[in-house]
Amino acid sequence: MKLTVEKEDLLKVLSRVQSVADKKSSMAILSTVLFKAEDGIIELSATDLEIGLRSRLEAEIETPGELAVPARKFYEIIKDFPLENIHLEEENGWLKITSPGDEDVFFRLACLPAEDFPALPEVHDADLVELEGSLLAEMITKTLFCVATEETRFILSGIYVEQPEGENILRFVATDGHRLALIDREVSGIETLRLSPGVIVPRKAAQEMKKIAQDHPVVQFGLKDNQVVLALPHLVLTARLIDGQYPDYRAVIPQERENPVKVPRKKFLEALKRISVLSLERYRSVTLNVSPNTVILVSQHPDLGEGREKVQAAYEGEEFALNFNAKYLIDVLDVMDSEEVELFMRDEDIPCIITGPEDHGFLGLVMPMTSV
Repeated sequence: MKLTVEKEDLLKVLSRVQSVADKKSSMAILSTVLFKAEDGIIELSATDLEIGLRSRLEAEIETPGELAVPARKFYEIIKDFPLENIHLEEENGWLKITSPGDEDVFFRLACLPAEDFPALPEVHDADLVELEGSLLAEMITKTLFCVATEETRFILSGIYVEQPEGENILRFVATDGHRLALIDREVSGIETLRLSPGVIVPRKAAQEMKKIAQDHPVVQFGLKDNQVVLALPHLVLTARLIDGQYPDYRAVIPQERENPVKVPRKKFLEALKRISVLSLERYRSVTLNVSPNTVILVSQHPDLGEGREKVQAAYEGEEFALNFNAKYLIDVLDVMDSEEVELFMRDEDIPCIITGPEDHGFLGLVMPMTSV
């Protein structure tokens, strides 16, 4: 293998692909990027056996070939390479990295045989729909923060993706058992994906999809067997779906929504962040004392002190007080766009629903904390 490529072009593709490689695996081959060169095209591939990513770029290829190159070290060398033209040449299992006509910079990197690299799924006949990249990125952003991080809750460690029956809607749902986020968006041709029942996209896969989607105006999203697929003309990401039945999330969403507490989102969010400084770190408990036209936020720490802040609210009804994990409320408000949000809450046995007029199709749900 012998070729010349522009540093900027290679770095852009390599930075994305190497993020998928499993640097901590006991299998050395999973910490590599498969580097394949032929017919004027370089194809870079990486996988951790759950997620696979392939991307292509153009180059001047003198001799075709392929190698499994250590992902992180290759990326660091290319990132800080001082010259714009990079010459790559294979020599007995090593990759020489130089610049054409310049002998001052030289690297030689030990590689692994290309045939040891795991085969990635073929997706040429996948069921795909076209989405705006910004739409997909928004749907992931507004649900990913609710995905469970505990290994014991494996079935909740991803985003549930479905098409509600009889609706031209793509729905993303995530929950960790204490809170939930849901977002609906109309998508033309969604029936192509046959999302009944829905599928569960793993957290890491969703993170990688978001990175790609937010950088492209249009992407193709879909399924192939037990894989979720994100495709562009020069890039394909695949990820194994989580196998199992997602809990009935509809059962925990209250249908009655009356007499909301309306607050300015940014002021309420900033007050929560300030007040939670003096809450117990494990539970981040903050009390919301709700009365007509006012919400008073209170936090107490037995060793550090207490905090209190008043936020004006639109509410007419009986006074009540509820305790919440401040972080859960902050996470919901952080991803919303509405200037004013509505909190539907009554007592500690009923989840609090958070919506906003500029966050069409989105709702956040947070369970109150039980009084001690």
